[in-house]
Amino acid sequence: MQAGSTVRTDNGRGVATRTVLVGDIGGTNARLSVASIGADQEVSTVYEKWYATKDYPTFLDVLDAAASEQSVQAASPSVACFAVAGPVQNGRGQMTNLNWTIDGQEIERKYGWRVAVMNDFEAQGYGVLELQDSDLHVVNEGCTVQGAPKIVIGPGTGLGQAQLMWDDGLHDYRVWPSEGSHADFAPRGSIQVHLRNWVVDGLGFCEVEHVACGSGIERIYAFLTNPDSFTAGGKFPKKARDISREALDGSDPDAVAAVDLMLSIVGAEAGHMALRSLARGGVYIAGGITPKLLDRVKTGVMQEAFLHKGSRFHNLLKDITVSVVMQQDVGLLGARRFAIRLLNSQ
Repeated sequence: MQAGSTVRTDNGRGVATRTVLVGDIGGTNARLSVASIGADQEVSTVYEKWYATKDYPTFLDVLDAAASEQSVQAASPSVACFAVAGPVQNGRGQMTNLNWTIDGQEIERKYGWRVAVMNDFEAQGYGVLELQDSDLHVVNEGCTVQGAPKIVIGPGTGLGQAQLMWDDGLHDYRVWPSEGSHADFAPRGSIQVHLRNWVVDGLGFCEVEHVACGSGIERIYAFLTNPDSFTAGGKFPKKARDISREALDGSDPDAVAAVDLMLSIVGAEAGHMALRSLARGGVYIAGGITPKLLDRVKTGVMQEAFLHKGSRFHNLLKDITVSVVMQQDVGLLGARRFAIRLLNSQ
């Protein structure tokens, strides 16, 4: 399938449309979507499908399967953007939990599309710009300043972080990915200090991510239930999904404490990021974990840690809006937004 220019007529109305192909590529599934963009920038999805990664030796095999679909051939996209769960350098993404390489130049040569490859959390940064109020649960009601910096932080398999800065040339935000989650964990209070020391004793160091993601919940639970014995090699006594379930139903007080401590650490780290960038444009808590723990978020533990009452900048933080992203398609939405930007620049 080769690239097209003006692609097709939208619903027989005689209005020229253009199309983009976007993907959110994870370790288990690759989700592809083709969207048409009308002259008025109205977006409509013309194709969408999940591909099980275990069924395809390479990502090019997935694209070949998609390219053979009649609706994709009819759409003839000219731009593609792929969000990859792994590090990306020079347009080439290496999957973290899958032996796949997503090579933008290779895809361009084969299909003739203009291709962008980005880290999946960078895509989430662009995706938050697409969200409606109904996609968000507000944790702290502040006063959002248009064009001011925004930040996105998201506990999942790891802890993603990104900053959004306004670009006058683009008349839009530009997303800057970060590896800030690998900075040293800055504990608050005696329990967090003991947790940090416990992790340092076992690993030699303690990053924020060690205590603020899925495995972080497991690590915190292990610490709370057996603080005299470090659990090495990721062999924790209980899985994050079980800890989360028992925290939500209240059946295990240690699970409640572990989840609340993790949410508190995420809230504090969001506050650190907000101060570094003066994120008066808003703070977004994304990732797959936080929405599932919303009942614990509603207790105020995350907001309290973010606001850090008693600190010199409490009043500044109080004026920053903090929201949990409830929309699970935010990565795909971000890839689509970036693809449309590329399309409009052609």
